[in-house]
Amino acid sequence: MQSLKNAINKNMISNAYIFNGAKGCGKLTAARVFAAGINCTNKTDRPCGYCNSCKKTDIGANPDILYISPIGSSIKIEQIRELISAISKKPYENPYRIIIIENGDKMGHEAQDAFLKTLEEPQGNNVFILLTENFNTLHQTIISRCQLFNFQSVGKNIMRDYLTNKYNYNADEVGFAIEKSSGIIGRAIEILEKGEILSDDIYYDLLGRLLTKKRATALAIYDEIIGNKEDALNLLIFLMEWFRDVLLYKYSKNNGSVPRKRRSLLEEYDRRIKEEDIFAIIDKIKSGIRLMDFNINTKNIVDSIFLKIMEVFDG
Repeated sequence: MQSLKNAINKNMISNAYIFNGAKGCGKLTAARVFAAGINCTNKTDRPCGYCNSCKKTDIGANPDILYISPIGSSIKIEQIRELISAISKKPYENPYRIIIIENGDKMGHEAQDAFLKTLEEPQGNNVFILLTENFNTLHQTIISRCQLFNFQSVGKNIMRDYLTNKYNYNADEVGFAIEKSSGIIGRAIEILEKGEILSDDIYYDLLGRLLTKKRATALAIYDEIIGNKEDALNLLIFLMEWFRDVLLYKYSKNNGSVPRKRRSLLEEYDRRIKEEDIFAIIDKIKSGIRLMDFNINTKNIVDSIFLKIMEVFDG
């Protein structure tokens, strides 16, 4: 973000920041780049990536960058107390010490109270960066003392340039990961690293079975690929992206973003499903994703979505 670059270039660093956005949207990457830029010794183009401080930051060996993350489901008051003790001393090598608090919105009530005192009575050149998915769970006083940056999904061209230049994947793999990630760059990297592109055939097999209204065999695939709640969520995200692709194809008849060998399946879905039914299915999937937060049986949720999909097919 340009305002963060300006803060670095003008040496106008605030005491605390909140980077808010969906999981995988690039908050942690941005925090690391920002931390590197703050302590970069180059006069221009910070972070330079070549000075001693930048190199140590890049490999995770900078003694003046601290990371705090939840233990279990929350950040405990004991962690904040240990942090307060650690930052009472001067930075070891750099002008600033940067504390990156991952899942900062998971701080418990007591931990937030203790953390607030460090913001109200700042000591030394300490910079706090809280990474959150829902910053509104923090005390309003904490929010008021931080500069807030909301991270949105990343544009496809920016993602393509970043993934192509930084990772050794071909254009087709990068393109597919981008389409499947919904603009969440961390999710795209995860797809590439885990080789999900190669394992997606089973999802398309599932789509074929739904097309022929084979509910029992569709559920058999569910049993094969779903081991936990996250697997079920990934399946629903795939289905939502698929039906969005079908909707886009209805508008443009452009299937270039779908792997070539799957285009006939896309065309068949387009032929046999109406636009209003696509919207109803997407709404059903969104509702299923929300229900997962209430620990409702995931197989029942997915089965109801399968039924909704199959009931709208013509012929």
